[in-house]
Amino acid sequence: MGALSYSPVRGDLCHAAPEIVRGDRGPTVEHQAVRIVDGPFAGFDAEIVSVDGDRLTARVAIFGRPTAVELHRDQLEHPEDIPALWSSEVEADGEVLAGLRERMAAQYDDLGYGEKFEFFLERADLPEEDLAQEWDAYTALCAEVDAHVRRRKAVALRAFDQEIAPLPAGEARRRVAADSGRWLPAAAAREERRSRYPVIDRSHAEERLLATIFGQPDPPPTLWERAHHRRAASRSAADLRDYAVWKAANRPQDQYEQLRSAAVAQVEHERAAVEERLARDWGFRLPDSIFRLRAFLLSLGPTEKQALDDLELSPFGIMDLFDDPERSSRAGIDVRVHGRYYRDPPEFLTFMHGGSDGLHFGLWYDDGRTCTGVASYYNNDGGGVGLPSRTPLEAVRHTLEWGWRHVGDWDDEPADPMDLEVVARRHRLRLLREVLMTFETGDRDEQGEDYHDADKDSPELLEYGDPDRIETLDGGGALVDGDTAIERGRQRPWNDYAFCTALQKELTDDPAAREARVTEARRRCEAGHPADALTLGRDLHWISAGDPELERHAHELLTMAYRALGRDNLAAIAQAHHRHRDLPQVHVLEET
Repeated sequence: MGALSYSPVRGDLCHAAPEIVRGDRGPTVEHQAVRIVDGPFAGFDAEIVSVDGDRLTARVAIFGRPTAVELHRDQLEHPEDIPALWSSEVEADGEVLAGLRERMAAQYDDLGYGEKFEFFLERADLPEEDLAQEWDAYTALCAEVDAHVRRRKAVALRAFDQEIAPLPAGEARRRVAADSGRWLPAAAAREERRSRYPVIDRSHAEERLLATIFGQPDPPPTLWERAHHRRAASRSAADLRDYAVWKAANRPQDQYEQLRSAAVAQVEHERAAVEERLARDWGFRLPDSIFRLRAFLLSLGPTEKQALDDLELSPFGIMDLFDDPERSSRAGIDVRVHGRYYRDPPEFLTFMHGGSDGLHFGLWYDDGRTCTGVASYYNNDGGGVGLPSRTPLEAVRHTLEWGWRHVGDWDDEPADPMDLEVVARRHRLRLLREVLMTFETGDRDEQGEDYHDADKDSPELLEYGDPDRIETLDGGGALVDGDTAIERGRQRPWNDYAFCTALQKELTDDPAAREARVTEARRRCEAGHPADALTLGRDLHWISAGDPELERHAHELLTMAYRALGRDNLAAIAQAHHRHRDLPQVHVLEET
């Protein structure tokens, strides 16, 4: 695009005629000041600097400094005054006409949204007497508006094909612009709406930016914002009312109490045998939290089990031993590799599947005895195991709240009534949450994105990492004292991209450098300093990708490091895993 000059935005030039010039990519519009009426910059004056179809670039003065923003033509006041806004004159007539027709169809879709939203504009400041009933009235209106708009749209499309499509592109544009109420009804309706609600989208954008920067109170919400809030509150009230009716029919309270009591009793009965089996074969002490997970799973009725399935969560790994603690593995296979994926560090003990791309969750044992927390990762995708934290049920709650977010956890969406299957899924997730909170996280009332916002890592952890963990390529960090020959930072919730990329390239692409690293780690471990062997062994285990040489080095270093640290059970797990890393599947128990 050709060079563009800049002149200050002037509010008194909102309707100045534009100067159309030819750029190397088509027409551009220079020196036209307009007013933005929709979006995050609503209320700002802007200067258009370039146009490409319905998209344009404009300069907005924020704190006195010109800032380029991308806009859509419908976000501007009087878009019909921008003749070059449509498309390049070099386009074929057929392309122009097809674009006009597509734009007109989209305008009718937008028209329905605006007509429905007026329902809440009219009620934004009324007393909130019965919000659930208000949502019922809104859903009835939506059905009427949708039917009405569909009819109008069909009529308009037929008329366009008969009256506009046969015309040359230039004449077609002029006809459409001259009768915007017919061909571009959403834009015309928006102007009419503004005449009835003069302050509908008066923006406090700059005041909000200042308030955020300087910690000042936000300005009062606009009418548009209050209407959005009213719609969200109305939907929520109806959702809770409908859920109460649904819950009474699908999970009576006495039924839940019976299931919970039976579940707790069963866990108490089976606990000792399960603990003995894990201690005997793995050398691990199971935390109380894994037995709470077991009781939670046993207390679920068919509806909550469906909700867990909706989240693609299912017990696996060590959980398969609860029903039969003496269950053995198939002949010739070490039971300790049951549920152990190819890249699982020895510290990782799988207890739950997560559905797609090999997502699975595991208890984490730094010292080979005591559970530190929960880790998880996608075996078939990128990303590491992350810092161990939380409990198994907290991991379930974490996943549940992501699932909640994906079925309508937004203040202003969906605008229309939800699909019945989405409603049913929300009810199931809500019930699952209620059951889970009787076991853990009962003090966490947040839902969806609010839950995750309140559960973020601390700024100190994000900046400095875990002071006790040395960074490793698998993202879990190694709990070991001492410095390493490879310069490593402290493990953060995510890995240092530059460090990981450079180290992985060296270890996989430079055999001589890798051999030197392994030799030095071996030497230091034999001298009583196992930090290099542990961290480098974990790195090689993580990136081995079927390479026998990398697998061999990983096995050697991990075994000697764990033994030097007194973590003999982890050394034994590393050996078992090394023998079976070529298994085609991770389920190795005998069928029952």
